[in-house]
Amino acid sequence: MSPLSPPTARPLAGRRVMVTRAAAQAAALNQELRQLGAAVVEVPAIAIEPVGSPEELRHAARRLRTRRPPRWLAVTSANAAERLRELDLPGDLAGVRAAAVGEGTARALRDLGINVDLVAPGTGAVALADGLVAAGAGDGAVWLPQAEAALSELGERLRQAGAEVTVTVCYRTVPVPGLHDLLVAAGAGGIDAVTLLSPSAAEAVIAAVGAEWLDGVSVVCVGATTATALHRHGILPVVAARGDAAGVAAAVAGALRR
Repeated sequence: MSPLSPPTARPLAGRRVMVTRAAAQAAALNQELRQLGAAVVEVPAIAIEPVGSPEELRHAARRLRTRRPPRWLAVTSANAAERLRELDLPGDLAGVRAAAVGEGTARALRDLGINVDLVAPGTGAVALADGLVAAGAGDGAVWLPQAEAALSELGERLRQAGAEVTVTVCYRTVPVPGLHDLLVAAGAGGIDAVTLLSPSAAEAVIAAVGAEWLDGVSVVCVGATTATALHRHGILPVVAARGDAAGVAAAVAGALRR
């Protein structure tokens, strides 16, 4: 560090932080953590597998266009956004408004050429449901392409508001093979903090090495759903105020200042 740099510029200097995101999604968080001085230990806990065919996605998108307006596409993760690459865009979503949870998901949609009309300020389904209802989605139709293990809360809240909701399972998360050995090897050098940013990542790590493996480690998560999954195993995480890379990195720095 330059002698002119303030000591707060690299609050994670000398700290080892494990990032468990799927490899293709970890780059932004890794960069933020390294800028704060952390030694990043990359151990992807889950891999993403597609579910269903491109034809099924196209059918769901085209079916949405026949429903009463307003018509909304609601996306809760960048993984779901990636599957939309298989649509015939922009035609398949003509006349459809798009909503996303968090700037990361919104950015993934914009990268596909999809205009995002609503970005929920929180990190979970509740914030997105509230935003959609406030925007009038209860009077129309909503399409939810989502994970196999996704909770039904978003769809239920929208149906209660009067929306016609269609759910399409388009991907699943699976534990990375050999995760136990990967975690044990990475932990041998000592870990100060670990980021667990989805319930599936949390469950995969705990299934592989047990909750006690995280004793003495600061656990940082995103969203109430992941926090609840950790609570069930007796783990009290620090919940990032924002779900983007900068927000998670800031939460790690805050957790390790305690």
